[in-house]
Amino acid sequence: MRRLLYCFCGILLLLTVSRAGSHPADLIVTLKAGQGIGNLNRENGTQTIGRIENTSIYLLRIDEDDDDAEKVLKKIKRDKRVESAEFNTRIRLSAGAVPSNLSASLVQSAMDLLDGNARTTFYGTNVLRAYADQPALDLTRINQVRTLSAGAATRVAYIDTGVDPDHPALKPWVEAGVDLVRGRSASEMDGLGQSMMDLLEQSCMDVLDGRFDFILNRLAGASSFPGAFGHGTMVAGLIHIAAPQARIYPIKAFDAAGTTSMFLLVRGVYAAIDADADVLNMSFSTQEDSEAFHKAVDVARAAAIQLVAAVGNEGRDAQGRYPAGYTGVYGVAATDLDDKVASFSNYGKDVSVTAPGAFVVSTAPGGHYAIGWGTSFSAPLVAGSMALLASTRARGQSDGTLVINNADSVDAKNPGFEKKLGKGRINLQRAFKVNR
Repeated sequence: MRRLLYCFCGILLLLTVSRAGSHPADLIVTLKAGQGIGNLNRENGTQTIGRIENTSIYLLRIDEDDDDAEKVLKKIKRDKRVESAEFNTRIRLSAGAVPSNLSASLVQSAMDLLDGNARTTFYGTNVLRAYADQPALDLTRINQVRTLSAGAATRVAYIDTGVDPDHPALKPWVEAGVDLVRGRSASEMDGLGQSMMDLLEQSCMDVLDGRFDFILNRLAGASSFPGAFGHGTMVAGLIHIAAPQARIYPIKAFDAAGTTSMFLLVRGVYAAIDADADVLNMSFSTQEDSEAFHKAVDVARAAAIQLVAAVGNEGRDAQGRYPAGYTGVYGVAATDLDDKVASFSNYGKDVSVTAPGAFVVSTAPGGHYAIGWGTSFSAPLVAGSMALLASTRARGQSDGTLVINNADSVDAKNPGFEKKLGKGRINLQRAFKVNR
């Protein structure tokens, strides 16, 4: 039986963070050095419900009897002991628009590409040949630098929905990571019901009987699986295919439905710092500009972590999308296998570089594989590329700048997008030539 594209994730796009409404009773409060939280709580009727270890960042809950949360927030922000305060915004991941050319014939081509009978050995594991030998690796010249570096002795952290830690391609390289959602496991399978686990054992053809329209509908949310399920495993797979000997550190900050809070995103950045990561990948974007999140990014930069983020999937200017819009974060846009900007990809001055983000093959939960479209899947190729250079250089040197500044310009192939796609599509062969 052919093992094809699995229907639980079908064809995934970038997941863009949108505001899901805030919990006005929860505040993210950062204290100035030497200040304590006890008196602040007593004076404002708040209580501590969370703290980021080794920081002065607290999650406070306003007394449920206080119906004027805005008033409490303003009072706390004026307090001289407080560096910053903001509502703990609740945010969710939502699927981007379906590519306009995603026809049934294109889906058929994608499924043919994932023919499970074609296997190969890749750094000690048996994987799908379409994954190990995909065109994106030749286009970015990642394949051409395998003899120079495979990312050994580096760690790439990523903030997402978790990972399938038992996926045969990933298992030797994935660390336990951390679960910020439930405090249990970074596995994406944690909490799935038996019916969903059973479905993981069935191929898309078994379930759909060849009905490709279901796969298209899946992009609109028609699935028995949670909306963001599989996203983190696909991101991990692309980090691995770029830097196959790098350690992968999953930080689960989004649940399987794609929901999180700003406090968890901030915790995620500090978790990467605590893990001594060389690179941090963030395959999400939000329009919520957070002081606490911005500061966490700055602290990570000071710790010599290379920061990579997707710029968004709305097909418009990426300005005002975070974390890609923060100084020192490398924003990644998506191009196709002909170096043309993908129809869904954002663009603009906050783009540092591009990488393939269409017809990208990656790992999926249950030991399977899937094809993805989106800047979510461009970003980890860049993050993995930075790990390749980090493996050959002293800690703290700007591996990210080497990857960015030695990209191939794609302006000529994208009239109307000149200077809106950063330095162009990454070229690892050129980056290594400069490095040497």
